[in-house]
Amino acid sequence: MTTTKRLLALLLCLVMLISCLAACGSSTDDSKKDDEDEENVDKGAYIKMYLADEVFDFDPAYVFNNESAAKIISLMYEPLFTLTANGKVEKALVKSYKIFRDANSEEYKMTINLKKTFWSDGTYVSADDVVYAWKRILEVENSSEAAYLLYDIKNARAVKEGEMSIDDLGIYAVDDLVLEITFEGDIDYDQFLVNLTSYALVPLREDIVSRNDDWSKKPATITCSGPFTLRSVSYADEDKGLTLERNQYYMRDRSKNDLLKFVTPYRLIVDYTKTADEIMQSYANGEIFYVGEIPFSVRASYADQAEITDALSTHVYYLNENAMIDDGTLQEVEAKDAEGNPIVDENNKPVMVWEGGEKLFANATVRQALSLAIDREAIAQAVVFAKAATALVPPAAMEGYDVKTLFRTAGKDLLATSADVAAAKSLLSSAGIDATKYTFSITVRESDEAHMKIAEMVQAAWASLGFNVNLDVAGVIVNDDMNTATEEVAKDIRDDMYNEKLYGINGQTFEVIAVDAFATNGGASSMLVPFAKQFAGQAMDMSTLDYIVSPHMTGYDSEEYNNVLEEYHATKDIAKKAELLHKAEEILMKDLPVIPIIYNQNAIMVSDDLSNVNPIFYQPAYFKKAKQKNYELYTETTAQ
Repeated sequence: MTTTKRLLALLLCLVMLISCLAACGSSTDDSKKDDEDEENVDKGAYIKMYLADEVFDFDPAYVFNNESAAKIISLMYEPLFTLTANGKVEKALVKSYKIFRDANSEEYKMTINLKKTFWSDGTYVSADDVVYAWKRILEVENSSEAAYLLYDIKNARAVKEGEMSIDDLGIYAVDDLVLEITFEGDIDYDQFLVNLTSYALVPLREDIVSRNDDWSKKPATITCSGPFTLRSVSYADEDKGLTLERNQYYMRDRSKNDLLKFVTPYRLIVDYTKTADEIMQSYANGEIFYVGEIPFSVRASYADQAEITDALSTHVYYLNENAMIDDGTLQEVEAKDAEGNPIVDENNKPVMVWEGGEKLFANATVRQALSLAIDREAIAQAVVFAKAATALVPPAAMEGYDVKTLFRTAGKDLLATSADVAAAKSLLSSAGIDATKYTFSITVRESDEAHMKIAEMVQAAWASLGFNVNLDVAGVIVNDDMNTATEEVAKDIRDDMYNEKLYGINGQTFEVIAVDAFATNGGASSMLVPFAKQFAGQAMDMSTLDYIVSPHMTGYDSEEYNNVLEEYHATKDIAKKAELLHKAEEILMKDLPVIPIIYNQNAIMVSDDLSNVNPIFYQPAYFKKAKQKNYELYTETTAQ
């Protein structure tokens, strides 16, 4: 190479280096400028509201036992697809998808291309986040009634039953934004897309979730993919409240799109310090603009003003068939090993266990008698926004995946709505059951006044049969667990003892428990399928080598019921599937491992100053595009 050529090459390299440095500097400057510009612009409305009752855990995998949690979490996380109010499936995180069928090779696949969007910390929402969330649902150590929603995926069922490794699951992140799903066969793809609208299946960050068991209980350890992020939550009496703030990265290219393009409000602010009367007076005064949970004590006064719709949930009582119910013989004794030696803990103190008692709820006659004693109509009237349950599946649930065909329309009334105490006593007598011998508890969530009222009425009904019934009121406690990542105890979070009892190993931590059973995919199948042992999605005891599949958390395990749901899972015929679901509900309402009490209803109040508060199929109001009239008047006084 000549000297001239060397000089030209060096000059060219120098020019390129200067250009790169200038570009880097420009990018950094532009980023800073974007941040500065966004600090100075009008960010949008600060909307004060009473969105829902207090929530203490924001993990979407366990959202479907609490109506209040569902209302908040649906704003924090984005599913792959969404169901509109009229039941139409629309793409949410998904940009496009393709279905591949090859009957010759017996390969059936779907590829999903995700939109380019971000978590609330600016990180891309990736295909790996979907893979992680779904594998978490299907891990043998985890319990989730939503597991069945993924059972069309190749090896999903075998993975959940411990027969195959989680790495054998037929889902792969092809690249950052492409997900490939392999199926067991030629599935019903329309139903699978509806399943993917469930908030139980939203993507999650492995780097967040796997680091801390309590990640979902405080804003500092939660990242959100939906339109809003959890900015703050306080459980202290003096400033108890919650604030959702716009996720500034949601679906947005910051260099091209302004703040209000995809999410209109800036903040949704909930003040939990107010009494029921103060909440409603604030609404009347134009100080709060939406009431998503009309306080129980004042419901009757607003029954004519509220917008009422059927909810996707039924308030039920789970009866634990494995619970040893005190019949006068139950006592706490020292545990002993096989040789009869006392077992001690790490502090050399005796380990105590319960001996005696009877599995009262394993007796179907007892369960039927308990159901007969309940006056569902009276309870519905006391709750105000409710209907007396005549079966398990709620009126709003679809029969399959068409909103024009609701399950209850063709379903029979399988339960009486009025009490028949005489018939209940006759049943117990015929079975040789002396109710006065037995003492048991109903576990109920302390923070829900309506649930407390229902529990008191059921308690009285069962006491009329002679049973000794207590209320196990499950509240929250200040967390005392060590965070393994920080080696500190986080005192600003709360442990929900209700969830601890509901999700205890194989349901051993409750006797009877009050649950809002939610149609996790909007249809009847998600209400009925989990009661079949092979589809229950319960955690497996990995301490033994004979990995035993656990039945539903109630302990219910009916061969007849299991066979019906097995046939339902195998058939492709839509009419046959509907027929089988109705048959399954009839069996379940005869056996009654779960006792339906009322069908829940949504009752909301929306100020005239709010618009675009449009419903989605799962929720009566969705605030992504909400607009508030003259919101500038409220910005200064509500800013935090």
